[in-house]
Amino acid sequence: HCCHDHGEGNQHGDEFGISTFVYYVRRPFDRMKLENFASNWPASVIRAKGIVWFADDNDEAFILEQAGRQIQAGYSGDWMATASKGQIKKALASDPEFAKNWDEKVGDRMVKLVFIGRNMDKAKIIADLDACTVEPKLK
Repeated sequence: HCCHDHGEGNQHGDEFGISTFVYYVRRPFDRMKLENFASNWPASVIRAKGIVWFADDNDEAFILEQAGRQIQAGYSGDWMATASKGQIKKALASDPEFAKNWDEKVGDRMVKLVFIGRNMDKAKIIADLDACTVEPKLK
């Protein structure tokens, strides 16, 4: 369904109303709230993918992927914040990108999802996702 040229040349972006944005917060999702959101997933979202942090699991990072009606979250490894202080120090010293994303309170834990969709109501999606987040409970 892609490449019919209706004489407008190749402007994919706006011609089809396709846009993309990144949802990024340093708060975890409440699993049940996110499941509720997922069961009413906006039809305007074609694909979403990224890393998620769940409130009931401060150790494990998950990769969330959505395409069409299919949504899955799979374990992607432990947050670096679960490592020893020494390992964390080393990583901060050796990796500027990692250091840039390090937060004193939550470490490297985050939710970062890239959304690709058609005529998405970005403000509403962000508000709905914000409503799925909760205060982190960290030891």
